[in-house]
Amino acid sequence: MPNIPTSNPKQFFQAAPLLTVPDVMAAASYYQRVLGFQADADTLTADYGVVWRDNAAVHFAVGANVATGVRIFFWVRDVNQLYEDVQALGAQLLEPIGTRPYHVRDFSIRDLNGIELVFGQDWD
Repeated sequence: MPNIPTSNPKQFFQAAPLLTVPDVMAAASYYQRVLGFQADADTLTADYGVVWRDNAAVHFAVGANVATGVRIFFWVRDVNQLYEDVQALGAQLLEPIGTRPYHVRDFSIRDLNGIELVFGQDWD
């Protein structure tokens, strides 16, 4: 298991995937409605947008070729609560919550563009 990230990193302090999607506004809306992300309305356009929650950000750019085989992992503080929240909001569940042999408790959903999103936390 790698060292737990620090709040005072030496170099890299955040990764933010950039996803090509057919409809930036629909993608941003999904992340806001189902996952609790936020965005500045004046920065969302038909061509590009960014949503974020705490230190996690996802960028969207309009494009005809949606990525396939992509999984994005988000480390979260309370995976059990998030699991309940996204289920209540109608997320498409791919893998139910569970504690894995590698000491991570996680679950996964599929967003409206087919991207697999995995949410987890260290678990002993």
